[in-house]
Amino acid sequence: MMFRRQALRQLEAPEELDDVVRLATVPGWLLTVALLLAVGTTGAWATFGTVDRTVRAAGVLIHSNGVSGLDAVSSGQIVKVWMAANVRIAKGTPIYSAQRADGTVDTVNAPWDAYVVSVAINEGQLVQPGTRVAEMERLDTPGDALQAVVFVPARSAPLLRLGNTVAVSAAAAPSTVFGTMVGEVSSVGAFPETPESMRAFLGSGPDVQALLAGGTVVRVVVPLRVDPATPSGLYWTKASPPYQLNSASEIAAVFTIAREHPITWLLG
Repeated sequence: MMFRRQALRQLEAPEELDDVVRLATVPGWLLTVALLLAVGTTGAWATFGTVDRTVRAAGVLIHSNGVSGLDAVSSGQIVKVWMAANVRIAKGTPIYSAQRADGTVDTVNAPWDAYVVSVAINEGQLVQPGTRVAEMERLDTPGDALQAVVFVPARSAPLLRLGNTVAVSAAAAPSTVFGTMVGEVSSVGAFPETPESMRAFLGSGPDVQALLAGGTVVRVVVPLRVDPATPSGLYWTKASPPYQLNSASEIAAVFTIAREHPITWLLG
C-alpha cells in the first residue's frame, strides 16, 4: 500500500515545465567546435595543399667518362710506383717506372689530368703488355664536372622524367650539417644495368653488389648545381663542406616525380 500512495502522489504532482533542460555541456560544445575546425582545416589542406611524391635510390659521384683502366704497354719489372690511390694528378706526372730485360728503365707518365681511383701494381711486380696498372678518372674534359650517377630500381625508372628535381646527400657530408646538393635528371638509361656494365663504368671501387641488392637497376645521370665560391665547388642547401668530395663517393638521391593534392588519393 505504501508504494501505491507514493505513485498516486507522483501523478498528482504538477509537471515541471519551467525547468531549464541542458542539451550539452560547455566542454561538449568546445569539443564539437574543435572537431569542426580540425575537419575543415584537414579538408582545406587536402584540397589546396601539395605533397611531394618521391623515388629514392643510391649512387656515386663521378665524372661523365666514368673510370678508365690504364694498362702496361711493355714488359718489365716495377721498380717504383709514383702514384697513390685517391689523389689527383696532372698530365705528365710519373705513374710508375719499370726495368726492361735489357736493364733500361722506362717511366710511364699520366696521359691526362686524372683522379686515381685505385692502384693495381706493386714494386717488384712483373708486368706484361695489357697488365692493369691503375684505374683513373679523366678530369680535363671540357665541361666535365662532378655529377651524380644514380642506380634507380627498374620498377621506378619509368616514373622519372628529364628535368625532375633531385636532392643528393653524400655519406662524407652529413645532410644534418651541410644539407643536400641539388640537380636535375639529364638522362635515364634505356636498358637495365648488369654487374659487368656497372664495373666497366665505375671500376673496382664502389660495391656493385650493394647497388644491385634491391634488384635490377637503371642508370640515371644527374648534373649537380655548381658554386665556384664554395670549397667543394658545388651548391649546398645549408653550407658547403670545407673540402672537395672525392670521385666514387657514396650518395643517396631523392627524386621528386610529382606534387599531388592529397584529396586525389581519395578520389583515385
